[in-house]
Amino acid sequence: MSDIVPTPVAADPAPLKQDRLASIKAEAGKLKSEASTKARSAAEEGKTRAAETLGSVSHATREAADKLKGTQAEPLANIINSAADSVESFAQRMREKSVDDIIDDTREMVRRSPVLVIAAAAAAGFIISRFFKASRSNDNEA
Repeated sequence: MSDIVPTPVAADPAPLKQDRLASIKAEAGKLKSEASTKARSAAEEGKTRAAETLGSVSHATREAADKLKGTQAEPLANIINSAADSVESFAQRMREKSVDDIIDDTREMVRRSPVLVIAAAAAAGFIISRFFKASRSNDNEA
């Protein structure tokens, strides 16, 4: 007989790979859930802050309009008050709606009026850039 020793056959690696894959998928699902919870919490916090800010803007706008009452600019005061009412109404809707409702409303608005949304985004970008530019100018002067 020959002196050949049979080599041991390795265990089938397929179950090990499947166990590892299942473990990775479970961990990924857990991380996704945690990220989703944190994102939702941050969105709720941002929504609350935005509603508060809009409420403050509405209040300040009304105060400015009140100063114009009894002057020649009273028609302008009425327009400003109307704008303040609209801002306050929007802030109240933000307080009442969930983040998911706001996202759904935004999606629907984009579907119905994409040009309006693009124009609003461009206007917001312009206003924000002017704000930052003015802020930098004030910082340089100080």
